[in-house]
Amino acid sequence: MNSKHCPRCNCSTKVVKIGKTSSGRQRYKCKNCNKTWVSNAHLLVLAKLIWDDFVFRNMNYGELADKYKMSERSIRRKMNLYTPPEIVPTPADVIAMDVTYSGRSWGILTVINAHNGKTLYSEPTNGYESVWDYEKAIRKLHSYGIHPKVAIIDGKKGVINMLEKYGIEVQFCQFHQLKIITQCLTRKPVLLPNKELRNIALSLVHTDRETFIAMVYGWKLHNEVWLQEKSHTEDGKWEYTHRLTRRAINSLITNLPYLFTHQQYPDLDIPNTNNKIEGLHSELKRRLNNHRGLKKAQKIQFARIFFSGRTEA
Repeated sequence: MNSKHCPRCNCSTKVVKIGKTSSGRQRYKCKNCNKTWVSNAHLLVLAKLIWDDFVFRNMNYGELADKYKMSERSIRRKMNLYTPPEIVPTPADVIAMDVTYSGRSWGILTVINAHNGKTLYSEPTNGYESVWDYEKAIRKLHSYGIHPKVAIIDGKKGVINMLEKYGIEVQFCQFHQLKIITQCLTRKPVLLPNKELRNIALSLVHTDRETFIAMVYGWKLHNEVWLQEKSHTEDGKWEYTHRLTRRAINSLITNLPYLFTHQQYPDLDIPNTNNKIEGLHSELKRRLNNHRGLKKAQKIQFARIFFSGRTEA
């Protein structure tokens, strides 16, 4: 509650101080409606201190109760008083965007400055991530006059199209591209074409755009007939024999225009992965695991406070 506004009529021009309570808390009165109340500013400060210990020092309810000399029930009530401040983003030319999930039905979309790791945006998503979730984040940054030049992502084609609509270049995370290749071909493929394709993919972080494109299309041309092979399934239908290999090469070709953006704009010092935001999400999950049993609303509050603590220099 803001002490300068009447809790009954919301008047702020006729609020006066009328002394203090026996415990030293400031008392206020509204001359407009004669409502009197006591400032709870110290309670909000206390609630913030408790949350900081809970989130950043991994203290549980019992430890908090011992530290602040009150019951666990009182600790929980005090924590319910606090609402973390809205994240006010700072200018950033290069951002990283990603969603981390906490359960099957919701996640948290986070945007950070890819250079210094400051949080620019963090909001829960309803269900699985959508293009609209990412677009809301970009619109929020624009509302603060922040217009990123490059975004590092590991997600959907629709997100890429949305970012390009706003004039933002895309760097597809090279680490996630390698993960896709590993999912399709495994770490130790047996077939020779798969071995060759995996070796090409592993050279992604060590080569330039033109050389990599030549290797990818050279491999595809050399193995075109092999990729077209089909075989019968158990129910008598035809399907491609090397489906996972086709998925791997198609993924590389689809993402090729976005894998080397960091080389096209050397002056922006663009990271080629979004490892920084992945590390931030891993830390959040590790801290949440120290407080098992939190409800969804509590987890969202926990995440808001965690990220709001990473917005200052």
